Amino acid sequence: MGRRWTLLGMMLVMAALLSGCLFRSPDDLYRQPEKSAGYEQLNAAIRAVRTGLETEFAVRVEDVTIMAGDNTANIQLQDLDGDGRRESAVTFFRVPGIEKPIKIYIFSQIGEEYVPTGVVEGEGNAIYAIDYAQINGEGRKEVAVNWQISSGAYQLGIYTLDDVDLPAGDGEETLAAVRAMTRASLTGTERLLTRCSVATDGSSGCRLLDIDKDTRIEVLVTRMDAGGPVSQVEIYGWVDGAMASLGMADLSTGISAINRIRTSYLAGGYNQPALYVTSTLAEGGRAIDVVAWLNGQLTNVSMGDGGVSREVIQGYTDINPTDINRDSVAELPSPYPLPSYGESPSSNFWLIDWVQYDERGRRSHVLTTYHNVSDGWYLTIPESWRDQITISRNDQVTGRREVVFSHWRGEDKEPEPFLSIYRVSSSRSSDLEEDGWLVLREEENIIYAARFHEDSWDSGLEEMDLLERFDTIRRSWYSE
Repeated sequence: MGRRWTLLGMMLVMAALLSGCLFRSPDDLYRQPEKSAGYEQLNAAIRAVRTGLETEFAVRVEDVTIMAGDNTANIQLQDLDGDGRRESAVTFFRVPGIEKPIKIYIFSQIGEEYVPTGVVEGEGNAIYAIDYAQINGEGRKEVAVNWQISSGAYQLGIYTLDDVDLPAGDGEETLAAVRAMTRASLTGTERLLTRCSVATDGSSGCRLLDIDKDTRIEVLVTRMDAGGPVSQVEIYGWVDGAMASLGMADLSTGISAINRIRTSYLAGGYNQPALYVTSTLAEGGRAIDVVAWLNGQLTNVSMGDGGVSREVIQGYTDINPTDINRDSVAELPSPYPLPSYGESPSSNFWLIDWVQYDERGRRSHVLTTYHNVSDGWYLTIPESWRDQITISRNDQVTGRREVVFSHWRGEDKEPEPFLSIYRVSSSRSSDLEEDGWLVLREEENIIYAARFHEDSWDSGLEEMDLLERFDTIRRSWYSE
Protein backbone atom coordinates (compact mmCIF):
# COMPACT_ATOMS: atom_id res chain seq x y z
CA MET A 1 0.00 0.00 0.00
CA GLY A 2 2.77 2.48 0.96
CA ARG A 3 4.49 1.84 -2.34
CA ARG A 4 1.27 2.63 -4.24
CA TRP A 5 0.84 5.95 -2.38
CA THR A 6 4.49 6.83 -3.13
CA LEU A 7 3.98 6.09 -6.82
CA LEU A 8 0.80 8.15 -6.89
CA GLY A 9 2.58 11.07 -5.23
CA MET A 10 5.38 10.96 -7.80
CA MET A 11 2.82 11.03 -10.62
CA LEU A 12 1.11 14.08 -9.14
CA VAL A 13 4.44 15.92 -8.78
CA MET A 14 5.36 15.11 -12.38
CA ALA A 15 1.97 16.33 -13.59
CA ALA A 16 2.44 19.59 -11.71
CA LEU A 17 5.89 20.08 -13.21
CA LEU A 18 4.77 19.22 -16.73
CA SER A 19 1.87 21.62 -16.52
CA GLY A 20 4.41 24.43 -16.67
CA CYS A 21 5.48 23.50 -20.19
CA LEU A 22 3.19 20.93 -21.82
CA PHE A 23 0.00 22.77 -20.94
CA ARG A 24 1.10 26.30 -21.75
CA SER A 25 -0.76 28.21 -24.44
CA PRO A 26 0.58 28.07 -28.01
CA ASP A 27 1.47 31.80 -27.81
CA ASP A 28 3.66 31.12 -24.76
CA LEU A 29 5.36 28.15 -26.40
CA TYR A 30 6.38 30.09 -29.54
CA ARG A 31 7.33 33.31 -27.76
CA GLN A 32 11.01 34.30 -28.09
CA PRO A 33 13.02 33.97 -24.86
CA GLU A 34 12.98 37.18 -22.87
CA LYS A 35 16.24 39.08 -22.76
CA SER A 36 17.54 40.16 -19.38
CA ALA A 37 17.24 43.76 -18.31
CA GLY A 38 21.04 43.96 -18.16
CA TYR A 39 21.26 42.87 -21.79
CA GLU A 40 18.86 45.60 -22.91
CA GLN A 41 20.66 48.23 -20.83
CA LEU A 42 24.05 47.24 -22.25
CA ASN A 43 22.71 47.38 -25.80
CA ALA A 44 21.23 50.80 -25.10
CA ALA A 45 24.60 52.03 -23.79
CA ILE A 46 26.40 50.67 -26.87
CA ARG A 47 23.87 52.34 -29.20
CA ALA A 48 24.32 55.62 -27.35
CA VAL A 49 28.12 55.51 -27.82
CA ARG A 50 27.74 54.65 -31.51
CA THR A 51 25.29 57.52 -32.03
CA GLY A 52 27.59 59.90 -30.18
CA LEU A 53 30.59 58.97 -32.36
CA GLU A 54 28.54 59.36 -35.55
CA THR A 55 27.35 62.78 -34.42
CA GLU A 56 30.82 63.91 -33.37
CA PHE A 57 32.63 62.85 -36.56
CA ALA A 58 29.73 63.06 -39.05
CA VAL A 59 30.41 59.58 -40.49
CA ARG A 60 28.81 56.18 -40.24
CA VAL A 61 30.51 54.14 -37.54
CA GLU A 62 31.49 50.61 -38.59
CA ASP A 63 31.84 47.34 -36.72
CA VAL A 64 35.35 45.96 -36.26
CA THR A 65 36.45 42.49 -37.31
CA ILE A 66 38.60 40.52 -34.87
CA MET A 67 40.36 38.00 -37.03
CA ALA A 68 42.03 35.47 -34.73
CA GLY A 69 42.63 34.37 -31.16
CA ASP A 70 40.34 33.30 -28.34
CA ASN A 71 38.37 36.57 -28.18
CA THR A 72 36.59 37.24 -31.45
CA ALA A 73 33.03 38.16 -30.39
CA ASN A 74 31.66 41.63 -31.13
CA ILE A 75 30.74 42.00 -27.46
CA GLN A 76 33.05 40.32 -24.93
CA LEU A 77 32.34 39.84 -21.24
CA GLN A 78 35.58 40.09 -19.26
CA ASP A 79 36.76 39.92 -15.65
CA LEU A 80 39.09 42.92 -15.77
CA ASP A 81 39.43 43.42 -12.02
CA GLY A 82 40.29 39.77 -11.34
CA ASP A 83 37.53 39.09 -8.81
CA GLY A 84 36.23 36.04 -10.68
CA ARG A 85 33.14 37.84 -12.01
CA ARG A 86 32.90 39.04 -15.61
CA GLU A 87 31.77 42.53 -14.77
CA SER A 88 33.01 44.35 -17.88
CA ALA A 89 31.66 44.31 -21.42
CA VAL A 90 34.03 45.17 -24.27
CA THR A 91 32.93 46.19 -27.75
CA PHE A 92 34.56 47.63 -30.85
CA PHE A 93 33.91 50.51 -33.27
CA ARG A 94 35.69 51.94 -36.30
CA VAL A 95 35.34 55.61 -37.23
CA PRO A 96 36.56 56.00 -40.85
CA GLY A 97 38.78 58.89 -41.88
CA ILE A 98 40.22 59.92 -38.53
CA GLU A 99 43.45 59.36 -36.65
CA LYS A 100 43.25 56.23 -34.51
CA PRO A 101 39.96 55.13 -36.08
CA ILE A 102 39.43 51.96 -33.99
CA LYS A 103 37.78 52.58 -30.63
CA ILE A 104 37.57 49.81 -28.04
CA TYR A 105 35.00 50.65 -25.37
CA ILE A 106 34.83 49.02 -21.95
CA PHE A 107 31.43 49.20 -20.20
CA SER A 108 30.76 48.56 -16.52
CA GLN A 109 27.50 48.33 -14.61
CA ILE A 110 26.91 51.03 -12.02
CA GLY A 111 23.62 50.55 -10.24
CA GLU A 112 21.16 49.48 -12.92
CA GLU A 113 22.95 51.16 -15.83
CA TYR A 114 25.91 50.36 -18.09
CA VAL A 115 28.34 53.21 -18.77
CA PRO A 116 31.74 53.48 -20.51
CA THR A 117 34.58 53.13 -17.99
CA GLY A 118 37.53 52.78 -20.36
CA VAL A 119 38.57 53.39 -23.96
CA VAL A 120 41.49 52.06 -26.03
CA GLU A 121 42.24 53.70 -29.39
CA GLY A 122 44.46 52.50 -32.22
CA GLU A 123 45.49 52.62 -35.85
CA GLY A 124 44.60 50.05 -38.49
CA ASN A 125 41.72 48.65 -40.46
CA ALA A 126 41.02 45.68 -38.18
CA ILE A 127 42.01 44.00 -34.95
CA TYR A 128 43.95 40.81 -35.57
CA ALA A 129 43.66 39.59 -31.97
CA ILE A 130 42.95 40.91 -28.48
CA ASP A 131 43.70 39.60 -25.02
CA TYR A 132 43.52 40.69 -21.39
CA ALA A 133 46.12 40.00 -18.67
CA GLN A 134 47.47 41.36 -15.41
CA ILE A 135 50.87 42.69 -16.49
CA ASN A 136 51.72 45.49 -14.04
CA GLY A 137 50.65 43.48 -10.99
CA GLU A 138 47.89 45.81 -9.77
CA GLY A 139 44.57 47.40 -10.73
CA ARG A 140 42.63 46.33 -13.77
CA LYS A 141 44.01 43.89 -16.33
CA GLU A 142 45.92 45.39 -19.22
CA VAL A 143 44.54 45.15 -22.74
CA ALA A 144 46.84 43.67 -25.41
CA VAL A 145 45.77 44.48 -28.97
CA ASN A 146 47.34 43.15 -32.15
CA TRP A 147 46.39 45.88 -34.62
CA GLN A 148 46.25 45.01 -38.31
CA ILE A 149 47.65 48.15 -39.91
CA SER A 150 47.39 46.78 -43.45
CA SER A 151 47.66 43.42 -45.16
CA GLY A 152 50.74 41.74 -43.69
CA ALA A 153 51.61 44.62 -41.32
CA TYR A 154 50.79 44.35 -37.61
CA GLN A 155 51.53 46.22 -34.40
CA LEU A 156 51.15 45.04 -30.83
CA GLY A 157 49.87 47.59 -28.33
CA ILE A 158 49.66 47.19 -24.54
CA TYR A 159 47.27 49.54 -22.71
CA THR A 160 46.59 50.05 -19.03
CA LEU A 161 43.30 51.34 -17.68
CA ASP A 162 44.67 52.03 -14.19
CA ASP A 163 45.27 55.69 -15.02
CA VAL A 164 41.56 56.25 -15.67
CA ASP A 165 40.37 58.10 -12.55
CA LEU A 166 36.98 56.49 -11.93
CA PRO A 167 34.95 57.67 -8.93
CA ALA A 168 34.23 55.04 -6.29
CA GLY A 169 30.77 53.73 -5.41
CA ASP A 170 27.69 52.55 -7.30
CA GLY A 171 25.10 55.16 -6.45
CA GLU A 172 23.44 57.87 -8.54
CA GLU A 173 26.20 60.40 -7.82
CA THR A 174 28.85 57.98 -9.09
CA LEU A 175 26.76 57.17 -12.14
CA ALA A 176 26.33 60.87 -12.95
CA ALA A 177 30.08 61.51 -12.47
CA VAL A 178 31.08 58.68 -14.81
CA ARG A 179 28.55 59.76 -17.43
CA ALA A 180 30.12 63.21 -17.40
CA MET A 181 33.59 61.89 -18.17
CA THR A 182 34.90 62.60 -21.67
CA ARG A 183 36.44 60.03 -24.01
CA ALA A 184 39.85 61.62 -23.39
CA SER A 185 39.51 61.12 -19.62
CA LEU A 186 38.46 57.47 -20.14
CA THR A 187 41.27 56.61 -22.57
CA GLY A 188 43.81 54.08 -21.33
CA THR A 189 47.54 54.74 -21.36
CA GLU A 190 49.64 53.15 -24.10
CA ARG A 191 52.53 51.29 -22.47
CA LEU A 192 53.95 49.55 -25.53
CA LEU A 193 53.57 49.75 -29.30
CA THR A 194 55.84 47.55 -31.38
CA ARG A 195 55.95 45.67 -34.66
CA CYS A 196 55.00 42.00 -34.63
CA SER A 197 54.49 39.18 -37.12
CA VAL A 198 51.64 36.69 -37.23
CA ALA A 199 51.64 33.09 -38.41
CA THR A 200 50.03 31.79 -41.56
CA ASP A 201 47.76 29.45 -39.55
CA GLY A 202 46.21 32.39 -37.69
CA SER A 203 48.45 32.30 -34.62
CA SER A 204 48.81 35.78 -33.14
CA GLY A 205 52.28 37.30 -33.21
CA CYS A 206 52.39 37.69 -29.45
CA ARG A 207 51.93 35.45 -26.43
CA LEU A 208 51.05 36.50 -22.88
CA LEU A 209 52.51 34.17 -20.25
CA ASP A 210 54.57 34.18 -17.08
CA ILE A 211 57.66 32.81 -18.78
CA ASP A 212 60.06 33.73 -15.96
CA LYS A 213 57.66 32.44 -13.27
CA ASP A 214 57.68 35.65 -11.19
CA THR A 215 53.82 35.66 -10.97
CA ARG A 216 53.59 38.55 -13.46
CA ILE A 217 52.60 38.10 -17.08
CA GLU A 218 55.22 38.86 -19.73
CA VAL A 219 54.63 39.65 -23.40
CA LEU A 220 56.53 37.67 -26.05
CA VAL A 221 56.55 39.28 -29.49
CA THR A 222 57.57 37.35 -32.60
CA ARG A 223 59.07 39.23 -35.53
CA MET A 224 60.00 37.86 -38.92
CA ASP A 225 62.44 39.73 -41.14
CA ALA A 226 61.67 38.18 -44.53
CA GLY A 227 64.80 38.27 -46.64
CA GLY A 228 66.75 39.78 -43.76
CA PRO A 229 69.55 38.29 -41.69
CA VAL A 230 67.58 37.35 -38.60
CA SER A 231 64.13 36.91 -37.10
CA GLN A 232 63.58 37.21 -33.37
CA VAL A 233 61.40 36.75 -30.31
CA GLU A 234 61.51 39.70 -27.89
CA ILE A 235 60.19 39.64 -24.32
CA TYR A 236 58.66 42.64 -22.53
CA GLY A 237 57.80 42.91 -18.86
CA TRP A 238 56.84 45.44 -16.20
CA VAL A 239 59.93 47.10 -14.71
CA ASP A 240 59.98 50.21 -12.48
CA GLY A 241 56.53 51.37 -13.51
CA ALA A 242 56.91 50.86 -17.26
CA MET A 243 56.98 48.20 -19.96
CA ALA A 244 60.58 47.37 -20.85
CA SER A 245 62.38 44.91 -23.09
CA LEU A 246 63.84 42.09 -21.02
CA GLY A 247 65.74 40.38 -23.82
CA MET A 248 65.68 38.82 -27.28
CA ALA A 249 66.39 35.43 -28.80
CA ASP A 250 67.13 34.71 -32.45
CA LEU A 251 64.98 32.37 -34.48
CA SER A 252 66.46 30.27 -37.27
CA THR A 253 68.24 32.16 -40.01
CA GLY A 254 66.56 32.30 -43.42
CA ILE A 255 62.90 32.24 -42.39
CA SER A 256 60.50 33.15 -45.21
CA ALA A 257 57.23 32.61 -43.28
CA ILE A 258 56.12 31.87 -39.73
CA ASN A 259 53.64 29.00 -39.86
CA ARG A 260 52.61 28.39 -36.26
CA ILE A 261 53.22 29.77 -32.77
CA ARG A 262 52.21 27.92 -29.62
CA THR A 263 53.10 27.77 -25.94
CA SER A 264 53.82 24.70 -23.88
CA TYR A 265 56.48 23.53 -21.41
CA LEU A 266 59.97 22.06 -21.48
CA ALA A 267 60.66 18.55 -20.24
CA GLY A 268 61.87 18.10 -16.67
CA GLY A 269 60.38 18.76 -13.28
CA TYR A 270 60.44 22.56 -13.38
CA ASN A 271 57.31 23.30 -15.48
CA GLN A 272 59.32 25.81 -17.50
CA PRO A 273 57.08 27.59 -20.07
CA ALA A 274 58.39 27.75 -23.62
CA LEU A 275 57.45 29.18 -26.99
CA TYR A 276 57.42 26.81 -29.99
CA VAL A 277 57.72 28.59 -33.36
CA THR A 278 57.39 26.64 -36.62
CA SER A 279 58.67 28.47 -39.72
CA THR A 280 59.31 27.87 -43.40
CA LEU A 281 62.93 28.28 -44.51
CA ALA A 282 63.74 30.05 -47.77
CA GLU A 283 65.61 27.02 -49.12
CA GLY A 284 62.73 24.69 -48.26
CA GLY A 285 61.75 22.65 -45.24
CA ARG A 286 60.48 23.81 -41.87
CA ALA A 287 62.40 24.80 -38.76
CA ILE A 288 61.02 24.50 -35.24
CA ASP A 289 62.55 26.90 -32.68
CA VAL A 290 62.08 26.39 -28.94
CA VAL A 291 62.48 29.58 -26.88
CA ALA A 292 62.47 29.75 -23.06
CA TRP A 293 63.63 31.98 -20.17
CA LEU A 294 66.73 30.38 -18.70
CA ASN A 295 69.33 31.79 -16.30
CA GLY A 296 67.86 35.29 -16.55
CA GLN A 297 67.74 35.53 -20.32
CA LEU A 298 65.63 34.50 -23.28
CA THR A 299 67.25 31.48 -24.94
CA ASN A 300 66.65 29.42 -28.06
CA VAL A 301 67.38 25.97 -26.60
CA SER A 302 67.00 24.28 -30.00
CA MET A 303 69.53 26.44 -31.88
CA GLY A 304 72.14 24.46 -33.81
CA ASP A 305 75.16 25.23 -35.95
CA GLY A 306 74.88 27.91 -38.61
CA GLY A 307 72.12 29.79 -36.81
CA VAL A 308 69.42 27.22 -37.69
CA SER A 309 67.42 25.07 -35.29
CA ARG A 310 68.43 21.43 -34.87
CA GLU A 311 64.78 20.65 -35.65
CA VAL A 312 64.44 21.00 -39.43
CA ILE A 313 61.79 18.95 -41.25
CA GLN A 314 62.40 18.11 -44.90
CA GLY A 315 59.84 16.48 -47.19
CA TYR A 316 57.12 15.78 -44.62
CA THR A 317 55.43 18.88 -43.21
CA ASP A 318 51.91 17.68 -42.36
CA ILE A 319 52.51 17.56 -38.61
CA ASN A 320 53.42 20.14 -35.96
CA PRO A 321 54.71 20.20 -32.36
CA THR A 322 52.12 18.34 -30.31
CA ASP A 323 51.68 17.04 -26.79
CA ILE A 324 51.20 13.59 -28.22
CA ASN A 325 51.71 11.66 -24.97
CA ARG A 326 49.59 14.12 -22.93
CA ASP A 327 52.28 14.96 -20.37
CA SER A 328 51.83 18.77 -20.77
CA VAL A 329 55.14 19.03 -22.68
CA ALA A 330 55.14 19.63 -26.43
CA GLU A 331 56.86 16.96 -28.51
CA LEU A 332 58.58 17.92 -31.76
CA PRO A 333 58.18 15.73 -34.85
CA SER A 334 61.26 14.31 -36.57
CA PRO A 335 60.00 12.35 -39.62
CA TYR A 336 62.05 9.80 -41.54
CA PRO A 337 61.05 7.86 -44.69
CA LEU A 338 60.47 4.14 -44.80
CA PRO A 339 62.04 1.93 -47.48
CA SER A 340 59.90 0.97 -50.43
CA TYR A 341 59.87 -2.15 -52.58
CA GLY A 342 59.90 -2.05 -56.36
CA GLU A 343 58.14 0.74 -58.22
CA SER A 344 55.24 1.08 -55.83
CA PRO A 345 53.19 4.21 -56.59
CA SER A 346 52.44 4.55 -52.87
CA SER A 347 56.01 4.49 -51.60
CA ASN A 348 56.07 7.83 -49.77
CA PHE A 349 55.53 6.65 -46.18
CA TRP A 350 57.14 8.05 -43.07
CA LEU A 351 57.49 7.31 -39.39
CA ILE A 352 57.79 10.15 -36.91
CA ASP A 353 60.18 10.20 -33.97
CA TRP A 354 58.82 12.56 -31.31
CA VAL A 355 61.39 14.39 -29.17
CA GLN A 356 61.36 16.78 -26.22
CA TYR A 357 63.73 19.52 -25.09
CA ASP A 358 64.61 20.24 -21.48
CA GLU A 359 65.90 23.44 -19.86
CA ARG A 360 69.50 22.51 -20.71
CA GLY A 361 68.72 22.11 -24.38
CA ARG A 362 69.01 18.34 -24.17
CA ARG A 363 67.01 16.46 -26.80
CA SER A 364 65.37 13.18 -25.81
CA HIS A 365 63.33 10.65 -27.80
CA VAL A 366 59.82 10.01 -26.43
CA LEU A 367 58.06 7.70 -28.89
CA THR A 368 57.57 6.89 -32.57
CA THR A 369 54.33 6.99 -34.57
CA TYR A 370 52.92 6.44 -38.00
CA HIS A 371 50.50 9.27 -38.79
CA ASN A 372 47.82 8.82 -41.42
CA VAL A 373 46.73 12.45 -41.70
CA SER A 374 44.35 11.89 -44.63
CA ASP A 375 42.42 9.17 -42.76
CA GLY A 376 42.64 10.88 -39.36
CA TRP A 377 44.44 8.26 -37.25
CA TYR A 378 47.87 7.33 -35.94
CA LEU A 379 49.62 4.32 -34.42
CA THR A 380 52.36 4.32 -31.80
CA ILE A 381 55.10 2.12 -33.22
CA PRO A 382 56.95 -0.39 -31.00
CA GLU A 383 60.71 0.19 -30.82
CA SER A 384 61.20 -3.43 -31.95
CA TRP A 385 59.76 -2.44 -35.35
CA ARG A 386 62.51 0.10 -36.08
CA ASP A 387 64.22 -0.76 -39.39
CA GLN A 388 61.93 -3.81 -39.65
CA ILE A 389 58.83 -2.51 -41.45
CA THR A 390 57.52 -0.77 -44.52
CA ILE A 391 54.01 0.53 -45.29
CA SER A 392 51.75 0.55 -48.34
CA ARG A 393 48.11 1.37 -49.20
CA ASN A 394 45.22 -0.46 -50.77
CA ASP A 395 42.18 1.70 -51.64
CA GLN A 396 40.70 -0.51 -54.36
CA VAL A 397 37.51 -1.29 -52.42
CA THR A 398 35.03 1.60 -52.49
CA GLY A 399 34.31 2.97 -49.02
CA ARG A 400 37.27 1.14 -47.47
CA ARG A 401 40.80 2.54 -47.08
CA GLU A 402 43.49 0.07 -46.06
CA VAL A 403 47.00 0.69 -44.75
CA VAL A 404 49.23 -2.40 -44.83
CA PHE A 405 52.17 -2.85 -42.45
CA SER A 406 54.74 -5.30 -43.82
CA HIS A 407 57.96 -6.89 -42.56
CA TRP A 408 60.90 -5.40 -44.48
CA ARG A 409 63.21 -8.19 -45.66
CA GLY A 410 65.59 -6.20 -47.85
CA GLU A 411 65.49 -4.52 -51.23
CA ASP A 412 65.58 -7.82 -53.12
CA LYS A 413 62.70 -9.50 -51.27
CA GLU A 414 59.02 -8.65 -51.34
CA PRO A 415 57.82 -7.32 -47.94
CA GLU A 416 55.61 -9.67 -45.91
CA PRO A 417 52.28 -8.12 -44.78
CA PHE A 418 51.49 -8.74 -41.13
CA LEU A 419 48.91 -6.07 -40.15
CA SER A 420 46.20 -4.07 -41.94
CA ILE A 421 44.35 -1.07 -40.49
CA TYR A 422 41.15 0.04 -42.18
CA ARG A 423 39.03 3.15 -42.30
CA VAL A 424 35.56 1.91 -43.26
CA SER A 425 32.45 3.97 -43.95
CA SER A 426 29.44 2.87 -41.94
CA SER A 427 27.74 1.83 -45.20
CA ARG A 428 30.32 -0.96 -45.46
CA SER A 429 30.06 -2.14 -41.85
CA SER A 430 29.28 -5.63 -43.20
CA ASP A 431 33.01 -5.89 -43.99
CA LEU A 432 33.60 -6.25 -40.26
CA GLU A 433 31.87 -9.61 -40.31
CA GLU A 434 34.98 -11.12 -41.88
CA ASP A 435 36.97 -13.35 -39.54
CA GLY A 436 39.80 -11.81 -37.56
CA TRP A 437 38.71 -8.16 -37.71
CA LEU A 438 39.20 -6.03 -34.59
CA VAL A 439 37.19 -2.79 -34.17
CA LEU A 440 39.58 -0.10 -32.96
CA ARG A 441 37.30 2.94 -32.84
CA GLU A 442 33.79 3.92 -33.93
CA GLU A 443 32.95 7.51 -34.81
CA GLU A 444 30.12 9.17 -36.70
CA ASN A 445 29.81 7.39 -40.08
CA ILE A 446 33.34 5.96 -39.70
CA ILE A 447 34.69 2.72 -38.24
CA TYR A 448 38.39 2.00 -37.72
CA ALA A 449 39.30 -1.68 -37.70
CA ALA A 450 42.34 -3.94 -38.00
CA ARG A 451 43.33 -7.52 -38.69
CA PHE A 452 46.54 -9.48 -38.30
CA HIS A 453 47.60 -11.49 -41.36
CA GLU A 454 47.87 -15.22 -40.83
CA ASP A 455 51.22 -17.02 -40.94
CA SER A 456 53.14 -13.74 -41.02
CA TRP A 457 56.01 -12.08 -39.17
CA ASP A 458 55.62 -12.07 -35.38
CA SER A 459 55.37 -8.35 -34.65
CA GLY A 460 55.12 -8.88 -30.91
CA LEU A 461 51.79 -7.01 -30.93
CA GLU A 462 48.56 -8.45 -29.58
CA GLU A 463 45.01 -7.14 -29.90
CA MET A 464 44.90 -5.32 -26.55
CA ASP A 465 48.27 -3.68 -27.23
CA LEU A 466 47.05 -2.60 -30.67
CA LEU A 467 43.95 -1.02 -29.11
CA GLU A 468 46.13 0.96 -26.70
CA ARG A 469 48.50 2.14 -29.44
CA PHE A 470 45.80 3.26 -31.90
CA ASP A 471 44.28 6.75 -31.67
CA THR A 472 42.56 9.33 -33.84
CA ILE A 473 44.16 12.67 -34.66
CA ARG A 474 42.85 15.55 -32.60
CA ARG A 475 42.11 18.55 -34.81
CA SER A 476 43.07 20.90 -31.95
CA TRP A 477 46.68 19.95 -32.71
CA TYR A 478 46.51 22.22 -35.74
CA SER A 479 45.15 25.25 -33.85
CA GLU A 480 46.85 25.27 -30.45
